[in-house]
Amino acid sequence: MSITLFPKSSTMGSLYNIRQNYNAMFKAMEKLSSGLRINRAADDPAGLVISEQLRSQIASLNQEIENVTQTINKYETVSSSVLQLRSQLTDLRSYAVGASNEAVNSETAQAAYQTAADSLVTTFNDTVASAEYNGKKTLDGSLESLASISELTGIDLSTAESSATSLEIVDNAIRELDNALVDLGAQQKNELESRKATLETNRQNLISAESQIRDTDYGDFISEYVGAMIREKASIAMLAHSRVMSESILSLFGSR
Repeated sequence: MSITLFPKSSTMGSLYNIRQNYNAMFKAMEKLSSGLRINRAADDPAGLVISEQLRSQIASLNQEIENVTQTINKYETVSSSVLQLRSQLTDLRSYAVGASNEAVNSETAQAAYQTAADSLVTTFNDTVASAEYNGKKTLDGSLESLASISELTGIDLSTAESSATSLEIVDNAIRELDNALVDLGAQQKNELESRKATLETNRQNLISAESQIRDTDYGDFISEYVGAMIREKASIAMLAHSRVMSESILSLFGSR
């Protein structure tokens, strides 16, 4: 049986183990630093495909949520405009009540009520006609508007009698605005916000599923990294130990 001082099979085996352990350390370190278990197709081909499909679904849900959010913003803008109109009618009603008090109003006071009412009516009608969102009318009853608010006509506070009639007109307009607010609020809450909540729940579920497939489990890969590092150091130590033993045998023959 032959005896060798530097067995090639042992040395090559040790070097192979060192390379394998180094590669394992590198892969574990890559996953730890990136936060991803799958960094390339070779890591998990099937998992990567499923992960990409889930990411595509998540992107679509993100866009749907954005669309619903923009619609909710439109409803909130329109509701704000209707509330502004409601406030104007409240002031106009006060004028009408004041102007209907024939017992104490002078001609000057009656004229002042009429002037103030004319200004409010003009502002009210201008708001109804011009209110828009993203370039589209919102209150004039057109195809894409969210409400159909009637313009004010027939407001006359010049006399107590006409003021009483105008008061009825204002009250009817207030009821119209209140109905519009109820409709807007119900649609926003029951349709849009409910839809958004459902989409966000679905998105969160998909994000969790995708994360379980693709993200790094730090506990597992820290253990893998530490284990590979220990094995690498052990392999290097064994290789060095083999060299020392061989040199020690040579020293018995007086040769270095």
